[in-house]
Amino acid sequence: MAWKTIAAAAATLALAAGCSTGPAAPTNAEANETAAAAPAEPVQNRFDNTMSGQPLARPPAPYQLLVTQATFAEGHVIACHRHTWPRFVYLQAGHLRVTNFATRREYDFTGPAILVESIGQWHQGQVMGPGPVTLVAFEQVPPGLPSNSTNWPPPPPPENPCRPWAR
Repeated sequence: MAWKTIAAAAATLALAAGCSTGPAAPTNAEANETAAAAPAEPVQNRFDNTMSGQPLARPPAPYQLLVTQATFAEGHVIACHRHTWPRFVYLQAGHLRVTNFATRREYDFTGPAILVESIGQWHQGQVMGPGPVTLVAFEQVPPGLPSNSTNWPPPPPPENPCRPWAR
């Protein structure tokens, strides 16, 4: 409230001196609208499992938080890969389809959304459109490890687990 009193006094003095004060301080009604617009409690999501139902676990301590942001064009395919530890992805915008070759399931996500990727299961993503997808990935990794992902093709066996199945 003190700032309103100070702002009103400054405006009165400035007007008396013939000066402009710039933008007016918010009225009580404007201040009440701003306060009313704030949610009572923030939205929270709790995740105990990956999208394929696996329990969450973290790498051995100590570990680092690796954060990656990427934007992919409509139609782009994120190559088949798997993760050693959980990978949490914030899908800021767009439509992403994740195909899990181990469970033979497809998961569709439209941003904004949170994805908890599967652990040790081969999967890929495809930007379905319209427009690009923007992702921010958060993953816990042992210090110095450049990624939590293993891309196909890994060492043997030579069979490709990243191939479509009959639907």
